[in-house]
Amino acid sequence: MDGRSGMKISASLYAADPLRLSEAVQAVAPYVGSLHIDIMDGRFAPAFGLGEALVRSLLSEGLPPVDIHLMLEYPEPWIHQFALLGVRSIAFHSEAVCDARSAASSIRAAGCLAYIAFLPETPVARISQLLPEADGILLLTAPPGGGAFNAQALARLQCLPKALPKIVDGRIETLHFDLCTSAGVELAVLGRALFEGEGLAERARELCRLAAGSATDWRCTR
Repeated sequence: MDGRSGMKISASLYAADPLRLSEAVQAVAPYVGSLHIDIMDGRFAPAFGLGEALVRSLLSEGLPPVDIHLMLEYPEPWIHQFALLGVRSIAFHSEAVCDARSAASSIRAAGCLAYIAFLPETPVARISQLLPEADGILLLTAPPGGGAFNAQALARLQCLPKALPKIVDGRIETLHFDLCTSAGVELAVLGRALFEGEGLAERARELCRLAAGSATDWRCTR
């Protein structure tokens, strides 16, 4: 998304401690490429996610860019609303919209990047025909709302254009970084791997370094 080499990490705030959210955001902000916000409705994903008020607050604080992931059964009414807030990108699921081309066009018209998200089992051919309308794709590497990492899902990225920006999201750990990099992933969304335990800033710094593939003490910048 920003033209720098090496895989970056995005902080999935859904995994952060809600009682210490502000502290967690400030700790990881210097090291992550973006803040990832899951908007869930309890139907498309069997859980409820974060909301518009949080997005507004994050955008007012001069933090890393905000990426929205709409895991909604009917995302269309929310696409325009979040786009107007000034987020960097909006990912919507091809499985959930009636007209993916129209959805992507609405996002782009509002000045945001349009990402098409898809489940591990969704045929690549279905995504390929939508690529001219999108700025990139987001592949879930675990079932919506939780579940185990699906390494086989990454192989499907090889069927997509090499230059296409690719995001992966779902139970990603450090042992998966090499797989992601080999698959051409630009941004890996980290939740539990980033936010579990203490020492968030140190963990974010190390994860950022490992994701970039550098053996030196390399500090990520926004």
